[in-house]
Amino acid sequence: MENNLINLFVGSDIEANYIAAILADNDIRYFVQNTLEESVLAGWASGSPDNGSIIRVEIADAEKAKSIINEYLKSKI
Repeated sequence: MENNLINLFVGSDIEANYIAAILADNDIRYFVQNTLEESVLAGWASGSPDNGSIIRVEIADAEKAKSIINEYLKSKI
């Protein structure tokens, strides 16, 4: 399945979870990877709270997901 996924967002865990909820509301399957938490559990800290989470979606849903994420990011400005 990993080969069918594309990274669409890197940011804080809070923001990634908010975006994930928006994607779920739009019936887009996603995967959130918290790289900061993973590294801490492994015994070291890599990254920062500002860029510790990655959202990945299936390639087939990438365009729709990009549009949704971009709309969210524009609304923050």
